[in-house]
Amino acid sequence: MRAFVWCNGDLPSEEIIFNLGEISPLFAVDGGADKARTLGFDVIEIFGDLDSVDIEKYTTKKTLLESQKISDLTKTIGELSERGFTEFDILGAEGGDTGHMLGVWGSLAEISVDLTIRLYHENSTTHRITSASGNFEINMEKDRIFSVFALSKCQNVCVKGAKWEIKNEEFDLSTKGLHNKSLCDPITISGNGILALIIEN
Repeated sequence: MRAFVWCNGDLPSEEIIFNLGEISPLFAVDGGADKARTLGFDVIEIFGDLDSVDIEKYTTKKTLLESQKISDLTKTIGELSERGFTEFDILGAEGGDTGHMLGVWGSLAEISVDLTIRLYHENSTTHRITSASGNFEINMEKDRIFSVFALSKCQNVCVKGAKWEIKNEEFDLSTKGLHNKSLCDPITISGNGILALIIEN
């Protein structure tokens, strides 16, 4: 099952919203409910410690996730995955202080279950790739710029169909996979661990 999750960051552009089509079911991380409403979207449930949303304004269901050991985004995805959701499109994850921005990447790294997660940025889209993704394939026109970063220690990383192919290499968080270029369609990526594929718009 697929879910959309709206975070309390910068508002996405009209182009991003349009390209996503029907945004449903839509959930919010804390103040993300206010951000979604700004663009005319109502969420069906609000998750988090509920410290950055005026809950009195909403009749929407609210689920308090109190733990301060992990972020509200991680808690929200964890809660929804327990309900059977396996695919997540994340909006409003950009902006805010540096710690919050890095925390979004931390969420992609610390979620241990094999979930499909996409982050939508103004100039790119991030795809979370795990060992369960197998040979992850994505259609990409020739000369599209993309980067592959390790969010955990990864073994046997392969990237095929790119200007700089990668064959069974070990990846840690580094600049190793920064700015590659597609040569053909599709691009294939695999590895044992958690990778982030960032495709420039």
